[in-house]
Amino acid sequence: MQKIKVFLVDDHKLIRDGIKAHLEEAQDFEIVGEAADGQEAINKLKEITADVVLMDINMDGMDGISCTQILSQELPELNVLALSMLAENQHIKEMIKAGAKGYLLKTATEQEIKQGIRAVYQGQNFYSAEVTQIVMNNLGTANRKKRSRFDPLAPLTSREKEVLALIIKEYSNQEIADELYISKRTVDAHKRNLLEKTGAKNVAGLVVFALNNQILDNE
Repeated sequence: MQKIKVFLVDDHKLIRDGIKAHLEEAQDFEIVGEAADGQEAINKLKEITADVVLMDINMDGMDGISCTQILSQELPELNVLALSMLAENQHIKEMIKAGAKGYLLKTATEQEIKQGIRAVYQGQNFYSAEVTQIVMNNLGTANRKKRSRFDPLAPLTSREKEVLALIIKEYSNQEIADELYISKRTVDAHKRNLLEKTGAKNVAGLVVFALNNQILDNE
């Protein structure tokens, strides 16, 4: 079995040791290194091979957001999964913008952490149920004074907004089709239109777009 090579970044050794102990119980994980801050992580990750980086945010020295941004540029093959106590919408948004493929709170269960690592390793985005709820709750409360990047010449239709809301809730294409009583092919078309209209490259980009532009706000 090919193991997922995991690198841990957290400024608390007890937390790193605890995560390590849980992950090493599973047969498909291998801990290949650890760091106490962002700069140490960057230095080490340039010398070793890792698949997934489990990244804290609030650390002494370089924080997790800055570290993720640099890793995304210099080592784009790495998959960063945020694991933080910070549950504020702003931190979630900044980590996604920096290039994180997912976001978990440290209240997540051991099973949820393992599920998140496996998901981002496979190229998927992963947000815990708590994080998804935070994002949804804040879609209508972000600062409206912030300049919008939304192109008024290409507004989203009400159906596209419905599809986007379900994408953010991590529904699969088939689940969206069932929920809205439309075909899977129609969902695919809506998804393509959403990516084209928003300029997003993936689901994470759609989340950021929705947060920035308040397009799911119920007026």
